[in-house]
Amino acid sequence: MAKIAKTIAQAFTKGRRSAPAEFREVENQLYSLSAALAAFQDTADKSSTELSNLATMQQGGDQTLSDMLSNCHETLKHLEKIVQKYGLITEQQDPTKSRLQRWSQELLKNYKKIAWTTEAGDLATLRSQLMVHTNSLDLVLGIVINSRTSRIEDTLKQNSERLSEIHAWWEQNLKNSTIQATETGMGFAARTATFEVHIETGNGLQLLCPESSLREDWKDADHSQLFNCECRGDERRGPEHWRVEKIGLSPISFPFRQIGDALAWTIYKAIDLSSNTLISLTIRNITAGEIAEFEELFIHALSELRATSMLKHGVSNMLAHPSPGGQKIRVLHLKGDLGNTHKFVDNVIFGIGHRTLIKSNICGLSLLHFREISAGDTLRGSSSVDYAEVLIHYDQPGGLSSNITRTEMRCAKELFNQLEAMRMELFVLTLQYCRPDETVALHLQVTQVQCEKVFIRDAEMMIMRNQEGKFRLVILSRNRCTVLSQELPETFFTDGNSSGRGPSNFRSLTWLVQLEGQGERKVYRYPNGFKFLNLHSVYAERMFELGRIAVSQPSSILADTEIEA
Repeated sequence: MAKIAKTIAQAFTKGRRSAPAEFREVENQLYSLSAALAAFQDTADKSSTELSNLATMQQGGDQTLSDMLSNCHETLKHLEKIVQKYGLITEQQDPTKSRLQRWSQELLKNYKKIAWTTEAGDLATLRSQLMVHTNSLDLVLGIVINSRTSRIEDTLKQNSERLSEIHAWWEQNLKNSTIQATETGMGFAARTATFEVHIETGNGLQLLCPESSLREDWKDADHSQLFNCECRGDERRGPEHWRVEKIGLSPISFPFRQIGDALAWTIYKAIDLSSNTLISLTIRNITAGEIAEFEELFIHALSELRATSMLKHGVSNMLAHPSPGGQKIRVLHLKGDLGNTHKFVDNVIFGIGHRTLIKSNICGLSLLHFREISAGDTLRGSSSVDYAEVLIHYDQPGGLSSNITRTEMRCAKELFNQLEAMRMELFVLTLQYCRPDETVALHLQVTQVQCEKVFIRDAEMMIMRNQEGKFRLVILSRNRCTVLSQELPETFFTDGNSSGRGPSNFRSLTWLVQLEGQGERKVYRYPNGFKFLNLHSVYAERMFELGRIAVSQPSSILADTEIEA
């Protein structure tokens, strides 16, 4: 089923800019469901005993597990028939790649009339069903893994009963229902993201176009047009505006993000087709809600393509290189611009026992941060290195001497500001992603989340547990504009509100990261957290409460617990 879900998702992905926005929402749900099914299959292969126990512990003869998988299979097979009926096979230029399907024009014109579910529901109903399947699989995975210890047998029975109750409630209330699609949906804005394009010159940045967009076929556009002009004669455009549509990717083009609260990206070694010269570009001012898609589909995709190509040809440098041990590839993610700081550094002294090695002739300083990827990574597979590096460039080797005992930094303020900017970047990453000493104990998708600080549509909720047994709540908006991270109080798993639905105590240190306007980032600190958390859905509240109970076991039981969506 995981392969079916992934194949169908690829059909939704192909030609995504020509497809309705609702298709992107379904595509995201299908990739999540495919990942959940693959994880479930892996668990079934390794933990057949636990799955067997779970199936036999259902009261009254209910076959919750088999019914849940059967309903999921029925949904996917119905959707597969639609893909086969309305899909067209596309030929790949690369013979090593498999052929994919894309939607026919007939379906794109009449997609609202299609019966997307077995109950003749629309795309909103289909998306609701896929979300329920994914969340149910996530909870089953958590329960199965917990059952690896004998102490959880009684708790497993109770959780299985609750799972049966949720499944019965879904059969009664959601199976034949429809929901209203939100304005933003689980995907991104339908219109093409626009941005400023600047060219780097000896006198700084020069604006080429104040409103450009990325061509849909950029992956197949080496040495050809990369951008489209959308400004239509905007008076802000630069004097050499005509060059923006003559810029393409060279075989050594490499993208990365610049550090700082005003988000900007560099494309290193693009090609100016008007003069056949290599140039570097800076992209700025992307609307906050479109940044996540831009980074995922262009910046990260291009950097990973170039990194794998470089290492395949034996090239290793600061842009991409093998990680220690060689199992992953480190790809440049963030870079700090230290300008002419190197001119004020006479030399660098390294201590080797009682000797010192002095390196002079410094020609550049760079502040770098990397992501790690591997050949088998999916969209969820990359991870962030939890430290930054200072790279020092030399013209030629320095000499050995013991006369110099210190290096004076006359540009300390500039270096300090850049180090602080990188420190903030690393801090935001630790709020948003799983830290090295943490595991994900609960991962749910919810339609709405509200507290007195923010209101988020289409969010991911995660509870993470570290090696000391402390928990952290992370809430991410689907478009990654909002990140909320709270160190959960000790009473979180024992306290309950007056209605009996979950905790009422969220009074602990909370950080909120918010992207605003044209990608300007602001970080807020709330020492006393927030007063309430409302999920605006009885179903979502019930799923969250079941997950809270599942992860509230003693630390010895939770040692191997993780739920992945």
